Parts: sequence; C-alpha cells; structure tokens
Amino acid sequence: MLNIKKVGHAGTLDPMATGVLPIAVGEATKCISFVQEKNKKYSFTVKWGERTETDDSEGKVIQKSDNRPTEDQILKVISSFLGEIFQKPPIYSAIKINGQRSYKLARKKIFVEHKLRSVKIHKLILKKIPNNDCAHFEVTCSKGTYIRSLARDIAEKLNTTGHISALRRLSVGNFVEKNTIFMDFSNEIIHSPSVLNNILPIEAVLDDIPALPITKHEARKLKLGQKIQLNSLEFKNKFITLYPCYNKFKKICAINDNHLVALIEIEEGLVKPKRIINY
Repeated sequence: MLNIKKVGHAGTLDPMATGVLPIAVGEATKCISFVQEKNKKYSFTVKWGERTETDDSEGKVIQKSDNRPTEDQILKVISSFLGEIFQKPPIYSAIKINGQRSYKLARKKIFVEHKLRSVKIHKLILKKIPNNDCAHFEVTCSKGTYIRSLARDIAEKLNTTGHISALRRLSVGNFVEKNTIFMDFSNEIIHSPSVLNNILPIEAVLDDIPALPITKHEARKLKLGQKIQLNSLEFKNKFITLYPCYNKFKKICAINDNHLVALIEIEEGLVKPKRIINY
C-alpha cells in the first residue's frame, strides 16, 4: 500500500485475536528484533467448563467440567501465576518442529508434546465476572507468553476446564492501542494523510537502549563500515558518564542530530558498526 519494498511484523497474533501488531517499513525492518523483546499487554476472556484442542473457541471441545470458580478462588489462584512461570505452548502454535509449524502438524493429526518454556507474568488482573461461565482478565507479560496456555493453566488450577473466548493485544512495548491504524486495506488508508502521522520514527523502538552521540564526520565513518576508537569521539565523556557500564550492552545506538545512524557494539575500546540505518 505504501509502495515500500521492505515490510515486516513484530510478533504474530493468534487467528482469533485482535489488537496491536507493530509493522516495520523500510529501514525500520532492521530493528524488528528490538520490538519483539518488549513486554506485551493483553485483555482476554476465559470461558469456563470447556477445554478445546486449540485452547480457544475455534477448536473442538475435548473436555468438559461442571465446576465454576468463584471470584475469591480466581483471585487466589491468579496470584500464583505472577513472576517467572513455566508453561507448555499449545499444539496449535507457530513453533517450528523440524522445519514445520506445530499447527500445521496438528491439523494433520500429528501431535507433538512441547517442552515447558520459561516466561514472565508481570501483572495479572481479574477485570470482571459477567456471569458464572466466564471471566475477563488483563495481563502484562514477557515475549513468548501464550495467553491460551495461561488461560488453560488457570482453569486447571481452579479444578475446571477453560479456553480463550476473546483475546486482544493492547500494547507491545510503547506501541499502544490508541495509536493503531486499522488495516482494512481500503483506499481510504492509502490516500489519507492522517495515517502517515501515526507512523513512528525508528528511534521510537530504541528508547531503552543506550545512545552514543556522534558528530556528522564520525557518522560518515560508521556508515562506511569503519571502526572508530571510543576515546577519539567528541562526546565520549558525556556517554561514559551516562552509561558507565556500557560494556554490558550488546547493542548501542549511534545518534547524530537526533537520528539513528547505526546499531553498534563497543569492544576493547572500539566502536563497531553492526547495522547501518540509511534514511
């Protein structure tokens, strides 16, 4: 739609899910990995009493339970899911097994037992109980968290069964719902100037990464792929004062005039360009 050759997305959404999906265009595709590392926030609804093969409402019901949890029981159980937890991804997931997606194998009735994965649940809130059969939640979690698995495990711990009946991603890092562009692929999107106002600069995804200020001359060297002695940089003292432990960071932004020049590494006193950004 934007007549740009390179486009990429940062994190898949479940087929039934809605919400925030960061899309990188042009040179921003070089920074997708930084978006993928950020925490995510979801709202989701669990329907009690039925477990499905996909752990959401699109799958076949494979187990039922007449047990319905009370509000007190739910509140007590969800507190045990905070912090680092181990969860088993759904068999209907995009995880690759010997080069094939798990969900494709599952559709062929080839079921693989996934290993437990470590994820972090930073916040888990019970938002509302509209009736005995379901409950609305909100969660902030690390990358790699499967909300369908979380819902399944919450239900199991409540001595019942359950599956996701609604799922919406509210944010990915600093990409939030209120700034989204509705991607209905209509002519209105392509020809609307207001859409372009919502496209954020590359620097927006690097707000939590150390920034090394450099001059125009130093920027030119990095763009040519040249290494530079850290001690020779004009603003090295300012940078070292702000980031005395800069050696701990795998990637650092080289910035000139508030624009990203390159993603760099600093090793043995040398500034090494790793990804050049060409505006």
